[in-house]
This record gives sequence, C-alpha cells and structure tokens, in this order.
Amino acid sequence: MVFNILIGILIFGYAGWTLFRFVNKSKEGKCAGCSIKNSCQSGCSTNSIEFSARYPDTKLETK
Repeated sequence: MVFNILIGILIFGYAGWTLFRFVNKSKEGKCAGCSIKNSCQSGCSTNSIEFSARYPDTKLETK
C-alpha cells in the first residue's frame, strides 16, 4: 500500500514538474524557450521581413 502511494506521488510530481517547465518555457516565447536557440538557423531573433512585404494587400493606417 505504501509503495503504491509513493509511486503515485512520483508520477503526479513528475507530471506537475513537466507542466510547470512547459508553462515557463511558453512564457519566454518561441525562440527564447528553444533548447537549440544558440545554433538555430531559422533567424527568429531578427525579423528582416517587413509587414508590408509580407502582406502587400494590407494598408497600415498611422495615427
């Protein structure tokens, strides 16, 4: 009986820890939370494409 309780605590503890890590990494953003962010070639940190080039039919209104 005690063994079953310990196994249950370990399983739910690990699930809680994994959920906690997931939430914290998702708050950092797509590339900041990535484990290979230092060697990634996708260029998430620099956005070289302007909005108007990406969506040419959209007209931005400035106030």
